[in-house]
Amino acid sequence: MTRKDYVLIAAAIKARRDLASAARRSSEFLGGIDAAAETIAAALALDNQRFDLERFIKACGVQS
Repeated sequence: MTRKDYVLIAAAIKARRDLASAARRSSEFLGGIDAAAETIAAALALDNQRFDLERFIKACGVQS
């Protein structure tokens, strides 16, 4: 995968998270999106040793 792919995936996750947040979805729902983002990030990191997991998570809009 390329950086462009990672950016596309993170943007899609962030868009869904932002939509759910704007709709005032429960913190459990947002937590599910965050967990999915972290799981995807971990899988991408295994695929590419230069993958910046923290940067991806931040781009997804996941709160620390």
